[in-house]
Amino acid sequence: MPLSPEIQDFILGFKGRWDPSVNAACERFFETCHASLPPSDAESLIESEKDVKYGPDSRHRLDIFWPANASKANTALPVVVYFHGGAFKAGDNTITPHLHANIGKFFAASGMIGVLGTYRLLPQARYPDGREDVAAALTWLHDHVHRYGGDRNAIFALGQSAGGGHLAMALYAGRLISDEGQSLVRGVLLLSAALEYDLGKEDRRRSMEAYYGMHDHNFIHAHSALGTFQRLSNDDDEAVGSTPELFVMVAEWDFEECARGNLNFLQAYYRQRRRLPSCEVLLGHNHVSYCLSIGLPGDEVGPKIVEWVRQCLE
Repeated sequence: MPLSPEIQDFILGFKGRWDPSVNAACERFFETCHASLPPSDAESLIESEKDVKYGPDSRHRLDIFWPANASKANTALPVVVYFHGGAFKAGDNTITPHLHANIGKFFAASGMIGVLGTYRLLPQARYPDGREDVAAALTWLHDHVHRYGGDRNAIFALGQSAGGGHLAMALYAGRLISDEGQSLVRGVLLLSAALEYDLGKEDRRRSMEAYYGMHDHNFIHAHSALGTFQRLSNDDDEAVGSTPELFVMVAEWDFEECARGNLNFLQAYYRQRRRLPSCEVLLGHNHVSYCLSIGLPGDEVGPKIVEWVRQCLE
């Protein structure tokens, strides 16, 4: 069953248009959709802990959701960690009463540990803060998620938009390696990730110059997620790139900069490895609709992610 015609029409009303007003409209609309759902018995079967500190900064926070019976399970549960987007300067674990809790609750209701992670933002953040925050959050979970019934060897990291850019930079800079030399994550899912920047757009140029602390566009491109990947040597590729399963998702109506960056990443990936990672276009969705609609009737993206996690574990 697909999403309701009302939701589909709302998304199609914008198609590929993207700006802060569209983002705000999506957040208002999907908050209303979640708020209108009748109370669910599943809510009482989920426990949560908010604002769990993984580091010293006020932005070093995790929201953790788990099945109420997790401690009684015979086996530790898979862990799905979601890092939000926000153009390097906005976003949080909680943006409305139901968002992004819808994501954490969905994975908990699916028999997993659902985690929402945030990180430092502009104007305070400077490269490589976002990358390091993602790595620190995943390191903390690797060391502590057993307290919530999670399996440290079955952590899957999801990064949406800017969160996906930070996640990919952390992966390809070799920052997702434990002290024992093993990958902190079993899988990485890039969701409309910010892999490359269009510095011809004034707002993006200003943000990236501020984040990287310089006006050298060659340096900025070289230290984007795509640039970080392209700088890998064959030895580096074996060390940091081949262990986690990789899945790349983009939306049918993603905006041009995002779609082009992901296509360029896939081309670079193929040139380097002579194969492609798992990838999928989410039909009927825009840059954020597939995340904000997780948990709604007809949502197909949440179940896709659950299926991917289970396939990786098999």
